[in-house]
Order: sequence, then structure tokens, then C-alpha cells
Amino acid sequence: MPNTNKKIKTKKHLAREQREAKQTRLIIIGTIAIGVAILGLVVYGAISQFIIRPNVKIAQVGDTEINVREFEKRVEYSRVQMLNQAYQYYTYYQQFGQMGQSFLETSQQIVSELMSPTTLGRDVLDGMIDDIIIRDEANARGITVSEQEIDEGVQMAFGFYPDGTPTPTVTATIQSTPTLSETQLSLVTSTSTPTETSVPTETPEISPTPSEETQTEDREQQNTEETEVEEPSESETEDQNATTEPELSPTITLTPTITSTPTPYTTQVFAENINDFQDVYKEYNFDLQDLRELIEVQLLREKLLTEVTADLQPVKDEVWARHILVKTEEEALQILTELEEGGDFALLAAKHSTDESNKDSGGDLGWFDRERMVEEFSEAAFNLEIGEISDPIETSFGYHIIQVLGKRESQILPNEFEADKQEAFATWLTEIRSERDDIVIYDVWEEYVSTKPEVPQELLFALYQQFE
Repeated sequence: MPNTNKKIKTKKHLAREQREAKQTRLIIIGTIAIGVAILGLVVYGAISQFIIRPNVKIAQVGDTEINVREFEKRVEYSRVQMLNQAYQYYTYYQQFGQMGQSFLETSQQIVSELMSPTTLGRDVLDGMIDDIIIRDEANARGITVSEQEIDEGVQMAFGFYPDGTPTPTVTATIQSTPTLSETQLSLVTSTSTPTETSVPTETPEISPTPSEETQTEDREQQNTEETEVEEPSESETEDQNATTEPELSPTITLTPTITSTPTPYTTQVFAENINDFQDVYKEYNFDLQDLRELIEVQLLREKLLTEVTADLQPVKDEVWARHILVKTEEEALQILTELEEGGDFALLAAKHSTDESNKDSGGDLGWFDRERMVEEFSEAAFNLEIGEISDPIETSFGYHIIQVLGKRESQILPNEFEADKQEAFATWLTEIRSERDDIVIYDVWEEYVSTKPEVPQELLFALYQQFE
């Protein structure tokens, strides 16, 4: 018997089901489309973040490009280093209190630079460009660095010295000191002597070696045996009187050299420190290979500096001069007239000079180099001959009448000589960079200056709380 309960679908009912199915399909298609779009955005974002963005070119030197990946890691590495320095100097300030005010100011200066990311970013970018130029120049001159040298550089960066820790010991450096010539003696009174600029040197205890002790005994014995002093002959006296240049007598300045002493720092500890370094800098995508590249270019820089500054000598020109300082040019001209008429320089200085620090000693300024005095004064003094008196020289202090009493070439200390070489190399590098026309910096670089890691609020508070 047929089922009379079966529901018969009308055309209207069938049409409604079709509409509902169509709407369901549209919803599913729309959902899929939205999902695909979202997935596409995520994929594009990932591609942009990890593939496109890191390879954006921000500068180029010749054929060498600097991209965002390299730039960001260098900026962040620099920020970490500067933060560590800021904390270190603040720690020194805490240890020394008000006596260590300079440590606080240094820490504040570092933090101020960190708070100006664009300025810091440009400094880092300029440094990266200089590194490329250094590599190019080193390559052109055949200067290379071996893997062993880089290994030793890494060890040194971590304070690990397998062959012993270098510590300074003191050796003697001979420095020439002039005595007065006849010309100089005629210019100054017997009580006037050049004032030496005091230079701090290390004064460790020095034990004489056996050979030194023997030489000392020989000299003492020779002194006791010499009971008769020979009078100089007439010709010798004439030769001495004819001398116009200062005689040089050696003096000894103690300067440190480096020797090695044993160290308890073991290879195992060094390896642990390497691992700690990589853990700390992993967040900034900076690893040991990046450090090795920095050390490599630093070693190339040092070798290039040695070659570029090979002609520099550890000496500097100095003059011994005296002056009379007055307020007006009219006063200076009047004093110059009196000197030309035979007036005594020392007496005129005592009477007229406004420089209270030396007027009572005849205006004697002692020995000085070009950097010690203001530019106008040094320019005049170094262009005068011994005994010559200048026309009035105007400086910010007033008007000077200058007389040069002596000239010499003086040995400079090792740290001063190193500073001179660094300055000469920096000047050379600036000139090389200015001569190149293949250096391009793209404007987009500012968009990629990282601010990681940021300066912690607690450090800011600690550094500036006393000013609130």
C-alpha cells in the first residue's frame, strides 16, 4: 500500500531550497576568499619583514651595498655597547660620589646620544661606509689579515691571553733638553731660565741590573781619581763662543712597554664567555661571525694606519718665548718703540704687562708647542727667529709683544704620538672619502634606524633624579 504521509514538495518549496543552497555556497566562497586574503596578507607581511625589508638598500660604496639587515644589527650592537658603558660609568659615579662627577656626566652624555636615534644611526652608517673604504684601500695596498690574527683579536676582546696577560713595565726613553746658547744668554738675565711644562710620568721603583751597578762603581771610581781639571784651550773657547744653537743634553722619561704575565683565565672560561655573548646578542641577530668581521676591519685599520703614518716622527716643534701683554694697540706700539731704543724687555714686562702669571719673571712663558697657545699667538711665535721681537699681535686677551728666546725639537710621549697618528689617519680617511664619487646614501635609511634596546626608565631616573 503506498505511503500517503510522504511530503510532496511544491515548486515554491523547491525554489526556496535552491536560494538557501546558493546563499550557503556564497557564504562559503566568501569565507574562503577572506581566509585566502588574510593568509595572503600574513604571507606578504612575513615576506616583507623577513625577505624584502632586510634586503632594502640604504647605501652603496662602489660595488658594495649596505642593506637594512646589516645596518640594523650594527645599530643595535652599538646601542647595547653604549648602554653597557652608561651603566659602567654610573657605577663608577656611585663608588666615588661627588668626587666622580665626571663619570656621571659621561654616563648622561652616552644616554643623550642613545635618545637621539637618528644622529646615532647616521654615525653608525658613516662608520660602515668607512669600513668599506678601509677594506678597499687595504686590498689595493695588499694588506691582509689572517684567521689566526682574527682569533687572537677575539681572544683579546674577551680579555683572554693564552700566553699571559700583557702588563706594562717601564723602560727609559731619552728626551733631549737644550741648554742655553751664547745668543740666548745675551737675551735674558742670569736668573731667567726656560720653564718646562711638567708631564706626568710613571715613577716605579727600578732596581739596577748588575751591569748598571758596575758602571756606577766605575763612574764613582773615575770621579775620585780625577783630581785635576784641564783648562780649555783658546781654540776650544772660541768654538764654544761661536755656538749659536742650543746644545742638547739627554734626560730620561720613563714610558711603559708591554710584557706578558701569567693569567688564570682558562680556555673553558673563555668558551663559556663566548656562549654567553652569543646568548645575549641573539636577540639582535648579532653573532660571533659578525664580531669577527668587526675585529677583521679593525685589524685592517691598524695596519693601514701604520702604513699611512709611517713618515710621522715622535717629535714636535717647541719655542721658548716671553711676552708683554697690554690692553690697547697704542700701548703695544709705545712699548715696541722703547724696545727698539734699547729698553730692557724684562723690566718693561714687569712695568706694563697685564699678565700677572709671568710679568714678574720678565714675561717668560717657558717652552710650549703650537697647541698650547691661541692660534694667533702661536702663529707669530713660531715664525720669529731667535731674538726677534714681533709687531703687536692681537688675541682675545689683548695685544702682545713677543720675543722668541729659543727653538727646539722635542720628543713626545708615546700616548701623545699615538693620538697624533690617529688624528693624521682620520684626516687621511676623510680626504679619501671626499675624493670618491661612488658613495651613495639613500634617503630611506632614516626609516630603518632601530631603537632597540631602549634606555631603561630606571637608568634615566637614576641619572637625572638629582636635578628634579
